Amino acid sequence: MSTNRQYLLITDYTLVLMPTVSYGKFTLEIPVRVKLFIDGEEVSSSKGKTFTRENPAHFDQTIAVVEEASTDDLNKAIDSAREVFDKDKYGWVTNYRQRLRILYKTAEILREEADRIAVTVALENGMPIRQARAHVLAAAEVFEFYAGLADKVYGDSIVLSNGNVSLIFKEPVGVVAAVSPWNFPMTQAARKIAPALATGCTVIWKPASYTPMSAMEIYRALARAGLPKGVVSVIYGPGATVGNDLVKHPKVDYVSFTGETTTGKLIMQQAAAGVKRIGLELGGKNPGAVFDDASIEETVRAIVFGGLRNAGQACGAISRVLVHESVHEKLVNRLAEVAKDLVIGYPLDDNTDMGPLVSKAQEEKVLGYIDFGKKAGFKVALDGGKLSGGIYDKGYFVSPVIFDNVDPRSRLAQEEIFGPVIAVIPFRTEQEAIEIANSVIYGLTASIFTKDPAKALRVARKLQAGTVWINDAYTQPTEGIWGGYKQSGIGRELGLYGLEEFLEIKQVYVDTTGSLDRPHWRTVMKIDKL
Repeated sequence: MSTNRQYLLITDYTLVLMPTVSYGKFTLEIPVRVKLFIDGEEVSSSKGKTFTRENPAHFDQTIAVVEEASTDDLNKAIDSAREVFDKDKYGWVTNYRQRLRILYKTAEILREEADRIAVTVALENGMPIRQARAHVLAAAEVFEFYAGLADKVYGDSIVLSNGNVSLIFKEPVGVVAAVSPWNFPMTQAARKIAPALATGCTVIWKPASYTPMSAMEIYRALARAGLPKGVVSVIYGPGATVGNDLVKHPKVDYVSFTGETTTGKLIMQQAAAGVKRIGLELGGKNPGAVFDDASIEETVRAIVFGGLRNAGQACGAISRVLVHESVHEKLVNRLAEVAKDLVIGYPLDDNTDMGPLVSKAQEEKVLGYIDFGKKAGFKVALDGGKLSGGIYDKGYFVSPVIFDNVDPRSRLAQEEIFGPVIAVIPFRTEQEAIEIANSVIYGLTASIFTKDPAKALRVARKLQAGTVWINDAYTQPTEGIWGGYKQSGIGRELGLYGLEEFLEIKQVYVDTTGSLDRPHWRTVMKIDKL
């Protein structure tokens, strides 16, 4: 990438040194004070503890001061959620029309406020403003979709051969612990909260500490929409303390977690003690398989979007490009050309394609993998990495790196990096491509690029992934599903399947005969002697 070109496209953001941040008609006073949301009220920590969130594009700037929940705060939140659910307070569990109206209204509020909310997402997450705006609207769509399902949770009935009836009821699972990540803070939260509320559950939500302001926007939208007190509470704090206590709490019925796989395994162990139901949306090391008949231009655009969107900080990102040897050189050269021209800059610049990584720790992790790839001797098709000079000196800016001819058994091809690093791996045959694609512990997404529909479907059926795109990447229709095979998780989000995660299924067996002589009774007792 041309550093000079980037400077031409990035204006002088002296505004970041001011106590306000402006974008268009919006001005945000910083730092924002983010409080806990418990039993319908915004409250301070009972222990008086707070933590701060920096601007990843200008780490000297504190953009939020956040209340950290204590054990007492957590217990109060869970008790209020438990009371609403167990007592059907406000008719929350039974009145699906109330839930429908609130979810629709929440979607409406998020849409109306999307331009303003996008500014907070960009500031705390580093997501470019154009992407942040689309991100907020996508969250609104999720709330709207599940609003439309709130009055359509249907059971079933079966008339048995003996004339009796088996009734199948679908009931809300109860109090839900929702733990959401920072990379797509609003949509990932909406995928948990919206279906949980649509079914009549109550929710204790622990957002990622990196993105507290996004969470505040969602709970304020819910409150404005008329959400009754205690239905949703929001707590902040470290996963090792607040998160652990929430997951293990005996009054929590279901745990929905999105994050990296190591933490997911720990949550699974913690939930097992109480035999809690869980939903885990975890990591990925996702392949894009490029066959010899693929459109190079179409494929490159899809890979750049699917691999470098949100600076590669996406569980479903294409991080391995498997390419047929006959088009290998052409694909790699074009991919490097397009990725090189991406504009890396301040998130509130409309010209920015890629913002900073979310934190110093994430930057160090990504740079560590880049260093490993170079020391391992893999060919560097696009040499990027840590940027410096101008605004780059105050943020966690890393430009894309493309490694070529990567050993599919290496760390670079096996481990989730969560950054703008792509490993290219050539293959000769269709079977070899499938074997390489499936050779990791993950199975979240995959992409196939070919003009042959039969080949596309044949390969798609053999890939171990929860979502397979054909001639596309990282598109997530709300009506579809999201979730993975193997160590990419348990359960599914989005669509109808995402609603089922928050439902218990109950059978009620009804005898219609009134007979004292039932065949199944006779197997253990002599009826005629009673």
